[in-house]
Formats: sequence, C-alpha cells, structure tokens
Amino acid sequence: MSTAFEPGFAEIKAIFLAQFHPDLGPIVRLSYPEDAVELGEQKVFGEISSSRGDEHHYQHQKPGDIPVVIGDRNHGCHPNDAPVEMVQLIKRPSAARPASSSKIDFNSIQALVIPKLTLFERLITVNTGRYKVMCYPIAVEGNYARNALIFNMCFVFDIDSDTKCYEPVVKRVGCLLKELEISGRLLSDPEGVRPLRTMMRQLVSKLNAHGEYQIELDLKGLSQSMVSTGISIKLFPHYDNPTDIHLYDVPVRKMDFEIARLKSSTNDYQTRAVDEVHWDLVLDKVIHCMDNVNHVRRIARLAQIKEETVILALRHLDYYGCISLVDIFQFGNVYETSYRVVDAYRSAWMQRECHLYVTRNGKSGNITMNGLLQMYSTMRNRQTVAEWVIEQQINIEQFDVRRFVIFGVMHQLLRRVHCYPVICGPPSSRQERDDAGPEYEMEMEMAEESETDMSIKARMVMPADSGETLDRQILELLDGSHHLDEISVVSDRDIQTLKAMFGEYGGIEYMYR
Repeated sequence: MSTAFEPGFAEIKAIFLAQFHPDLGPIVRLSYPEDAVELGEQKVFGEISSSRGDEHHYQHQKPGDIPVVIGDRNHGCHPNDAPVEMVQLIKRPSAARPASSSKIDFNSIQALVIPKLTLFERLITVNTGRYKVMCYPIAVEGNYARNALIFNMCFVFDIDSDTKCYEPVVKRVGCLLKELEISGRLLSDPEGVRPLRTMMRQLVSKLNAHGEYQIELDLKGLSQSMVSTGISIKLFPHYDNPTDIHLYDVPVRKMDFEIARLKSSTNDYQTRAVDEVHWDLVLDKVIHCMDNVNHVRRIARLAQIKEETVILALRHLDYYGCISLVDIFQFGNVYETSYRVVDAYRSAWMQRECHLYVTRNGKSGNITMNGLLQMYSTMRNRQTVAEWVIEQQINIEQFDVRRFVIFGVMHQLLRRVHCYPVICGPPSSRQERDDAGPEYEMEMEMAEESETDMSIKARMVMPADSGETLDRQILELLDGSHHLDEISVVSDRDIQTLKAMFGEYGGIEYMYR
C-alpha cells in the first residue's frame, strides 16, 4: 500500500462498510483490503440477494442479539444542520484475539460502529488495538426490514495518527452514500456491490497517493435517473484555532520571512507581470519589529500601530505556524523541566536543532547534543536563570542562554513558573498617606492649626523619600490572577522597580505557579 503523500496527512490503512442485518446484527459487508477485518464465527461477509422492502439474506443466517429501533427523527446531511460532534471512544480488543494480529477486531467494536440512535450522524472515533477507526453512522428510514437501513463506512488509521483533516471526508462519504441510497438504492440493491468496491479501493489509493479523489461511479442498473455520478474529495491541512495573544507575549519566528517575501514577489510577477511587490503593510511593519525579544506592546509602539491590530496580525501568523509565543526572557525568570524532555532524548532531529540554535555559530566547545538535554533536566523550580548559570558554570561566550530557554519553551521542554503578587496584609503608613492624597493633607492642616511647629506638618504631608508609590491600576492587579510579566507590561515598569515598590508598600506576598 502506498504511503501518505504528505507528512501532515495520515495514511488510510483500510476501509470497511459495516451494516446492520435484521437477523445477524452488525456485520461487515465489504472491506478494502479484503482481509483487513477480523470476524468472529458468526460475522462473515455477505451479499444482498434481494431489493428494498424484502428480507435481506446473508450467508450463515444466525440471529444477532443487538436490537435497534428507529424512530421518526429526520437525520439530515446538509450544510445547515447542527455542528458535527466528535465522540471519542476506547475499546479494548477481545481476549481471544492474538496480540500480534494486524487485523481490526470487528467483534470488539461492533456495538460502537453500529451505535444507538443518539450517536447517528455524528463523527465517532474508536481506538482498538493498533488502530483508530473513524466513522459516521447513517440510518435511512423507509421500506426496509425494521423500517430502516443502517450502515457505516469506516476509515482505519494507525492509532497515533492525526486524523483531524479526515473529519470532513468521513462525514461527506457517509452523507453521499445516504443520498445515493435514497436516490439509487446503492446499498440495498445487490448490483451496488460493484461500484461500492470501486469507490472504496480508489478512496484508499487516491487519498494516500495524492490527497484527493475524483471518480465517476457507474450506477447502471440501479437508477434510471442517475446512470453515473461524480465524486470529488480533497484533503486540506487542519489548523487549530488561533490562541489568545497578550500584550506581554513575545513572538518568535519559526520561518524566514525574507524568503517568503521573495516567493510572494516571484509568484506575483509570474501571474500579474508587475514590478510591485504586494505585501501586507501591517505584517511588514510587525515582522520588521520582531526580533524574538520584543513583546507585543513594544512591537506596537515601535511599528506605530494599534495594539489590537498587531494582535490580529500575530494571530494570523500563529494560525499558520509562522511564529511561536514565549514569555519575556529575564535572568530572574524561573523555569522547571517538563516531562517532554524525555521525548527529546529519542529525537535526533530535536537534538541537532537545539545544538545549532543554542550554540553560537555551531561552536559549542565541550557541549554535546546529549549534554544540552541534560542541562534542561537540571533546571528546577524556585531557581532563577541567573542562579542556574552560576551553578552550572555556563560559558556565555559559547552558549546563548536566552536561545537555550526560548528553544525549551517553544518545544515544551521547559515550563515557565510565573510569580503572582498578592495583597495579604495592610499597607505601610507611608502608602496610606500617599493613597489619601489631597484630602489627607487638608485634614492634617485643620488638625495642626493650633500647632506652632510647622516642621511636624511638613514631615507628615511629604513622603520620607522620593520613591514611586502604587497607583490604583497596579493595586487592582494584585489579586493573585496576574503575574509579574503582565503587571510590568501594563504599568510600563520593570520587574525590579515593581518589587521595590511592593516592598515599600508592605503586606504583599508572592505565589509561584
């Protein structure tokens, strides 16, 4: 079997058509490859020998034990229907099945492939053994035994495959078979086996080889109005929803934007034969200010663009995987090792990329790729980056600490431990006077009209030193839900200044999480 044509698309291992027989219960009617599904003694491949409205006959007629009752609910497959739900189910293989078997154990998943009515026309994913089965069960009501024809075209993948891009394909195939059954009796007529086999075989071969499928199904003998029908299916990459971007996030480039700009200008010249390069002006300014150090607010100020517009541009870049978002790097930050560092030991690519990214011009002295991973393991909670550098005796002339940390955060080898200041006690007397403002001064003037010593009045009105005081905006952020990075960016003060102000205010504690 051919491999998937693009690394981002999973390979279809097999396709099988499950159907509910009025006597046998759930059975496998067709599969490609033919030996892909392992059946029990009572479940065998069968051919329909009668048309709609009559009793269906299969080989080995033995009653099943799974009754299905179909009500009056109208199951639609149109764009205006309710959103499709993905139901994740896990089913262990039967005990009698050999562990080394490479087939799908149908007996262990039959109740999930032909489910209850509430799961009909919903995407269902079943994990069984080495495989992941994705399907979209359909019930066509009409003149059938038990008043409905129940079937399910199931796609089989490796259990570790990312199958999100196949969700619309599986749904569309199920809806297409429903329409063909209603209009041309494709599944209930014995003559439908031939086009069904052709469709299943080409779905596997075409989607695996090219990522798209286009074929004309020959429906002669099934429908006078539909002698043939065309099917066109194409796989598209799946992108997760854009993440929320904050003013304190630092965008880090994951691609060379100059090369992307050059390709854009080349394509534009070839298609429109003009000398101008059509490039989004906002993206151009935002990318120009991205140096893997500036946070979002600083980028907005340098580019002289509204912060909301910069966030929209960065969300666009993040959606297509052009950037990653990390925290503001400072030597006072605290990080701890993530469990994903174990995966890095197994990935030669990640070790090589980390070595090239962290070392200066590839010159690392005595630092090896395996040594870099061991260094990630030495970072622990409540230890700042500066303390870690001293403890590990890092040679910063050959080792870029900032890039080392950024690489670890981008690949989830490190987790940032943020510091959250919380007001836990009353403020100091000086801050109380400063918060009171002019009203406090007026009260003091009235209270001391009888005093002759004006120096006392001056000492009580004026602060003891020239340091800054906390304003109301900062005080509202000291509720335990805002970390120092956010407070620093919002208040336009560095963290050291904030900590000095907090110490002078008094009654503020720090939480790390």
